[in-house]
Amino acid sequence: MKNTNSAPIRTRASRILPLACVVLALAACATPGTKTHPVVERAEARWAALTTGDLETAYTFYSPGFRSSNSLIDFGVAMRARKVKWSSATYKDHQCEESRCTVRFDVGYRVARPVPGLKVWESTAVITDNWVKVDGQWWYLPEKQ
Repeated sequence: MKNTNSAPIRTRASRILPLACVVLALAACATPGTKTHPVVERAEARWAALTTGDLETAYTFYSPGFRSSNSLIDFGVAMRARKVKWSSATYKDHQCEESRCTVRFDVGYRVARPVPGLKVWESTAVITDNWVKVDGQWWYLPEKQ
């Protein structure tokens, strides 16, 4: 007995298989792993620590030079004294050279009582972080103040 239904199945499969491959390829491009560069992972971890108030962890991402001239206690005092409080950070993009990277984030922030009559100002801004590679490790390099 001859199976007359095999041709439509093969035709359907020949249409679905390429489509499935395209969908899988697009899904692979959309996964977080594609943006993963060691500096991006560290930058996201630093912002996660800053937005949750984990200043001790955030401090560990700062360059050795910064940490040699700013103690954890001084860092904590300076961060807590800031009027601007970060509430969120979403990775935007990055550009890297051999030992230097810039990583951009959309950062949400709050300012308490910025002007009389206004309790809180909330907004977002694009912030560019500078990172340097020292002895095989990426470190956040704050701007000189």
